[in-house]
Amino acid sequence: MFKLIYSLLYALALIIVLPVLYLYYKKKGYDFHLKERFLLKKIDTQKPTIWIHCASVGEIKTALPIINYLKTYQDYELLITILSVRAYDFAVKNLNGIKITYLPFDLSFLIKKFIKHYKPKILIIQEAEFWFNLITTSCKYIPVISINTSISEKSKRNITRFRFYFKPILNSFSKIIVRTKEDKEFLSQFVNPSKINVCGNLKLLSEVRHKEVNLEKAKKIILGASTHSPEEEILIKVYKEIKDDQTMLILAPRHLERINEIINLIKNHGLSYGLRSKNSSLDAQVYIIDTMGELASFFKYADAVFVGGTIASIGGHNILEPILSRKKVIIGKNYFKIKDLVELAKSIDAVDIIENEIELKNTILKHLKNNNIDIDLEVLRKDIYNCYIKSIKEVLNG
Repeated sequence: MFKLIYSLLYALALIIVLPVLYLYYKKKGYDFHLKERFLLKKIDTQKPTIWIHCASVGEIKTALPIINYLKTYQDYELLITILSVRAYDFAVKNLNGIKITYLPFDLSFLIKKFIKHYKPKILIIQEAEFWFNLITTSCKYIPVISINTSISEKSKRNITRFRFYFKPILNSFSKIIVRTKEDKEFLSQFVNPSKINVCGNLKLLSEVRHKEVNLEKAKKIILGASTHSPEEEILIKVYKEIKDDQTMLILAPRHLERINEIINLIKNHGLSYGLRSKNSSLDAQVYIIDTMGELASFFKYADAVFVGGTIASIGGHNILEPILSRKKVIIGKNYFKIKDLVELAKSIDAVDIIENEIELKNTILKHLKNNNIDIDLEVLRKDIYNCYIKSIKEVLNG
């Protein structure tokens, strides 16, 4: 009965919202791909498929190690469904030899039609994409796996409150691969624990793509990455308190249009500065990265790394890049946008969270002496990868 009610409400919402979405995307110059979403237009496949659903660009990037492994199954073609136009464009440009199409709207008859046409062997859903008909209909024909699943505090409240919606979904999975033991403990209230494997966070398998930057490092480097106001001034003040001839500060502001503002700030504090676009030598007290796409290349040279948007009330920026460069990171307490990454970093002792300027100073001094991550990241990455592959193979070959 609930399935029928859900489908009717979903169809009604679709009728109301679809014209708005269509006009919005058309105004932006995008094709909303209605034909694909209604399966009026389908792509051809030569073999049965392994179906992977990644809603966004970020989910595609995270799933790449799994996608690359599944390419080894020569008897199948890989088929990736996405939700957003941006994700579609990214997938088409970067995933050569893989079929890309849009996920159909969440109506049972469309899901059945999709399965009949593409003949998938399995459906692998990246992260917690809990579409009711997608999962409860697909599981009648093929195994369905959820990978890299993480249950936030907000999600826990929603799942508990709306268990009538989530419990049938969770029990439709053949396997749920979660990031932490806490995720398994929570989900075990709703689904047989034997279906749940704890494998860690797939994001740790990400590769940092960067331009090659060769620096003649003669000093200890404090790096402020993706900073906002007032973070630059706070870092400058801390630097002035601890600076000596063997220490320098590098600032990489999040928004390059603020370069002149930061230059004036440095001058007001009586410090010398250099610009990456003008000078490649690190001979100033404060060096500003005013170029695009080079920040990731600087992490390996840093002795203390602060990631911005965490003192300023922005919510935080990517801390994974410096961690994958084997550097512990320092952040402020405003990390609400990257909470999952912070929890990951905590689990491997790769982050220090500071409350004020004094704590920032003391933590930087500690990192200048040693900011290495004690855990062997390569071993951890290998263990995570092998756990995911083993769990997927059990279902795929079972």
